[in-house]
Amino acid sequence: MTNNSIAERLSALREGMANQKIDAYIVTNYDPHTSEYSASHWLAREWISGFTGSVGTAVIISNGGGLWTDGRYFIQAEEQLQGSGLDLFKAKLVETPTIPQWLADTLPNQARVGVDGRSISQEFYLELKQAFLTKGIEIVLEHDLISPIWHNRPPRPNAKVFNHSSQYAGVNTSDKIQKLRKYLSEQHAQALLISTLDDVMWTLNIRGGDTDYSPVSEAYLLISQEHCRLFINTHKINTEVSDELLKNGVHLHQYEHVHEALNLIENHSKVIYNAKNTDSLLVNGIKKEISLMNLPCIVTQLKAVKNPIELRNMKETLRYDGIAMVKFMYWLQQQVPGGKVTELSAEQCLMAFRKQQPGYISDSFRTIAGFGKHGAKMHYAANKNSNSQINESEFFLVDSGGQFLSGTTDITRTFHFGSPSDTERRDYTLVLKAVIRLTQTRFLKGATGSNLDIMARGVLWQNGIDYKCGTGHGVGMCLNVHEGPQNFSQNPAEVALVPGMVITNEPGVYREGKYGIRIENMMQVVEIEKNEFGTFYGFETITLAPIATNMLKVDMLSNEEIDWLNDYHQQCMYLLTEGLNPEEKAWLQQATQPISQ
Repeated sequence: MTNNSIAERLSALREGMANQKIDAYIVTNYDPHTSEYSASHWLAREWISGFTGSVGTAVIISNGGGLWTDGRYFIQAEEQLQGSGLDLFKAKLVETPTIPQWLADTLPNQARVGVDGRSISQEFYLELKQAFLTKGIEIVLEHDLISPIWHNRPPRPNAKVFNHSSQYAGVNTSDKIQKLRKYLSEQHAQALLISTLDDVMWTLNIRGGDTDYSPVSEAYLLISQEHCRLFINTHKINTEVSDELLKNGVHLHQYEHVHEALNLIENHSKVIYNAKNTDSLLVNGIKKEISLMNLPCIVTQLKAVKNPIELRNMKETLRYDGIAMVKFMYWLQQQVPGGKVTELSAEQCLMAFRKQQPGYISDSFRTIAGFGKHGAKMHYAANKNSNSQINESEFFLVDSGGQFLSGTTDITRTFHFGSPSDTERRDYTLVLKAVIRLTQTRFLKGATGSNLDIMARGVLWQNGIDYKCGTGHGVGMCLNVHEGPQNFSQNPAEVALVPGMVITNEPGVYREGKYGIRIENMMQVVEIEKNEFGTFYGFETITLAPIATNMLKVDMLSNEEIDWLNDYHQQCMYLLTEGLNPEEKAWLQQATQPISQ
């Protein structure tokens, strides 16, 4: 993608804006369900701006505009926006205005702001509306100005849907629907609209293939006491899936008919929906006689707490994933010294090892294989122009994961095949100390991820270091690799961590222009004890893969931290040998050798 083509696209968009008398146009990468990983059809912001990060929104005005993204992408966005005429707005920093604030300050009275209403949530629409009140700025949702200028725009996805067996799900569909109907009664509501794709898939024990990294399908689910209706492109549904859905009382309807179905609900009925994940065009088309109740999606909360069968499957999946990682690590050790590895070849090799494992579907996100300074870009993705050869001079950060029928994985390991500097060793050791400190944390029932984020981040703060992202996120069960509502973050959180939740632990050090270091494990929340002071929870690490020890400054580690690492490596050695060849087993034995002061 050249700067010239971006300039041409922006020029064509501005011409369309002028024709419709629109003063500013908002472009996102979101589908109508606010999915993190949207199908290619919906990647309008990427197409118009050239910025390829997964998070970001562009705003175009007649003489400029900007792109808003968060700290994971500041470095990448600076590079990719060069020559576009769009400014970078570093979102979530105190000095950076939000998009509604900036538009309200920039545009004149009675201006018109356009957006494809399918591509923004009702929550964001209401934020815009509130910011525009004093200046009488109008929001126009009906104009899709991208499709007319995006020639050969990818079509809407049409991948087949498949059943996700109860041997993986643990709870059948009818029981889940019954629980949701009980919730409706408790809320004195007549219907529940579920818009988030992973929530629809989880409820119905089905999976799809509309995106590269999450096995979901574009759909809505509308549940009442009398009906359960799935709105989806019915060409995606085969007889086996339709029969299973019908057996559980689920009736199929075409995707586009959801608007009509909502407006056929009796007047004065209460319909629960989530404004954060339902598109503004759909919501603003619902008749005013229906009372809309904006609540967090109950399914998001239910699926966050894995049942015993899901947890057992996820642990077995992480064992498979660990075997793939060991094979990859051994391959790196053999190939890097001869100059035979690049970022892209490492990515492809790791994917090949995962494909050898049972139930593999796809990667769970685009692998981040960042050598040297590329590792400082938190969500770096190699391409043919940036593709570096891996050598023994610098850090190599690899963040990757897989989608399997039995679970979803996410793991980061950082390598150095030569002699790191004292500063590099110190940074690497600090990251490991942060991982261990959070892993060993015990906390009182009711604590949230924002309460506990400091346990990891504080290790780095004490040494004058910070990272511009959260410390961890929930992980789905053969669903989204980034799953809420639980997370570790400095942002205030209302959702308490409870046993059965799965969450990542991934602090890091990112020195721009030099290197990045991250170590990431998935953990399960478990109950530790009950006593006169209350109930205490903690974490069980469920990721299995060696953590490189050759970069450690061992004298910085306490005896307790050394014991934790040695115990973890003993567990890896015990559980990962099956499925390895003799050379890989020998390497694993060496990689998990105990360390000492």
